[in-house]
Amino acid sequence: MLRSFFNAITGMDVSRFALDVTSDNLANVNTVGFKRSRPIFQDMISQVIVGLNTTTGTIKTTTFGAGAVVDSTQKVWTIGNFKQSDITTDLAIEGKALFILKDPITNQQLYTRDGRFRINREGYMINPNGLYLQGFRVDPVTGEVTGTQLENIRIETQIPPKATGEIYFHQPTNLNADAPIIDTTITFDPTNPSSYNYRYTITLYDSLGRAIPADIFFRKTGDNQWELYFVSSFKESDVGVDTNGDGDTLDNVYIDLFGNNLTNTPPASYTSKVITFDPDTGKIIADGTTIVGQDPQGRYYIEVQVNNIDLGGAIFGSVDDNNDGIPDRKFKIFVGEGRTNLDGDGDNEIETSYITQHSADFVVTMDQDGYARGELIDVYILSEDGVVVGVYSNGETLPMYRLALAQFTDPEELVKKGSNLYASVKPPTVLLPGGANKIRSGMVELSNVDVAKEFINLITAQRTYQANARAVTVANTILEDTINLVR
Repeated sequence: MLRSFFNAITGMDVSRFALDVTSDNLANVNTVGFKRSRPIFQDMISQVIVGLNTTTGTIKTTTFGAGAVVDSTQKVWTIGNFKQSDITTDLAIEGKALFILKDPITNQQLYTRDGRFRINREGYMINPNGLYLQGFRVDPVTGEVTGTQLENIRIETQIPPKATGEIYFHQPTNLNADAPIIDTTITFDPTNPSSYNYRYTITLYDSLGRAIPADIFFRKTGDNQWELYFVSSFKESDVGVDTNGDGDTLDNVYIDLFGNNLTNTPPASYTSKVITFDPDTGKIIADGTTIVGQDPQGRYYIEVQVNNIDLGGAIFGSVDDNNDGIPDRKFKIFVGEGRTNLDGDGDNEIETSYITQHSADFVVTMDQDGYARGELIDVYILSEDGVVVGVYSNGETLPMYRLALAQFTDPEELVKKGSNLYASVKPPTVLLPGGANKIRSGMVELSNVDVAKEFINLITAQRTYQANARAVTVANTILEDTINLVR
């Protein structure tokens, strides 16, 4: 009789525990990234009597239960709904991975599904508790991951100026094959439009971030042959430098970039670079003279040496040509990439020619890698691959880091630490976003608590508690009747 009392008491205890778990789930229905829990109950056995039926040869067991006990709680890792926000640094993970955080005080690594991040005054991406978001450093030009160790993601609040070191032709750039050939008796003169066929203006930058206007002129000198001139002219007041040291910053400055000189009067003649096109395909021919070779990325270029050009001590051109860490005063103008001599005729036409010569209008598209000093004005994270990009006042958008994510084979290895954080007893698999775990920028993941189901769980726990309480009452009544037998 007493066993029924204790069994019912355990039923009341586990029902109370179920109420605790359910109420915790409901309390966190609006907690970002919260994962609901469910109680795991197990039965208990106090005695088992095994008997043998000698007539039939069967075994019979009599089991005396000892009620129920709470074994553990289990987190339910279904993905919650995503909600759009007005904050570009809010993130959600479409997948079961977690963000990796680092405590700046203890250096402990923690994990979370809560993607509410912001940039602090030092430029670090932090969560609401001030923990640093972790990622891998990337190349600001290519966007490819270069770091091998996790780092605190830090956005530069300002970027120093960068001197132009590379200039790029982009497709579709086309020189009109029907353009007339310029008579060789006409000397090239940037002020005489009849001495060239087309002119394109581009802005270059020196190492102090001063904008230097420059023009590239295209002059057709024969069938499939063009001369390129690279000329800059401006007033000293435009860059604030007395280039000739005469105490007057209002002089005009003339630079023949291919001729490697700077003067205060227009040069008597200008230096050109000759490019030739394959007559069958209209692609540039890599001649080994003007198109001097390929860089490690397989791009063909025209080299511009600018050693004698000095704008008040600032570097003008900054290609590290010999990879010694010291910028050489050169430009590289990229005109194509890939293989050459594809048709076997010996012309060495470049497979992917950034400049073509077809019977169509002139179209020139160019870019360069220099810029002035910039102040951070915005940060955004690319959806899918999680690249963190800084947007600056000079118009530059620079990728800096790529988020790192933690993947756990068994999520039950994670231990709740409060504040939407988890710790782990074992190290996770660290991976990059993409594939099964995509980043969604400008969104947060809501709790996965289903209010309707939790209400059902509340009612079930309440009724279970009431039933076990009634069992105690019934057992007490029977015990009372048993005692009254002796009266």
